[in-house]
Amino acid sequence: MPGDPDDPWLPLGAASRLVGVGPDTLRRWADTGKVQSYQTPGGHRRFLRSSLEAMINSPRRHRYGMERLPDSARTMAGELHRRMQRTGYASQPWQARLSAEQRDEFRRWGQRTFQLVIEYVAAAKRAERQILLDEAEKMGGLYGGEASRAGLSLAETVEAFLFFRSPVLDAITGHLRRRSAEAADLTTAFHEANAAIDQVLVSLVNSHRDRG
Repeated sequence: MPGDPDDPWLPLGAASRLVGVGPDTLRRWADTGKVQSYQTPGGHRRFLRSSLEAMINSPRRHRYGMERLPDSARTMAGELHRRMQRTGYASQPWQARLSAEQRDEFRRWGQRTFQLVIEYVAAAKRAERQILLDEAEKMGGLYGGEASRAGLSLAETVEAFLFFRSPVLDAITGHLRRRSAEAADLTTAFHEANAAIDQVLVSLVNSHRDRG
């Protein structure tokens, strides 16, 4: 049920939808003081609307001079297609069990997931980085559950997912090299991207097993 638009305090569900993170993440932020909130006598959370809006509307800052990097995802799709043609990936046996529509869906999920990883590495604000990583993990869970429903084994699902890893890491490191970034920044960004991908992969595996 929608809340009163004039009420400065939002219930958990409405606050979660406004910011774009799960209720557990929002509770954790409230517990650590990242967002202003209080508890009603009945134990329900209420979140200050203006505090949440300030979080999502504040100007975006970037690290490593990576303000242009998120836009590179548009060219990554073409690179992935060329790589699929070079490696014969499209002819893998399990691909034949997927319809053309399913293959398109999986490709879009993969591209969106790794776009989030790129934005996560580029984002400067901790709260924004957490939002992006949470969303990427949700996409990984969706990917794993749908792959299981489509009849793909866990090994096949992981193989399909990891196909996107190298182009994304190449995009990040290539961008930093072109900017003549320091070696320490390049190494940090690479490890951050790898760690984020690993977290998404864990969500994928757990979702696949739960569905199975």
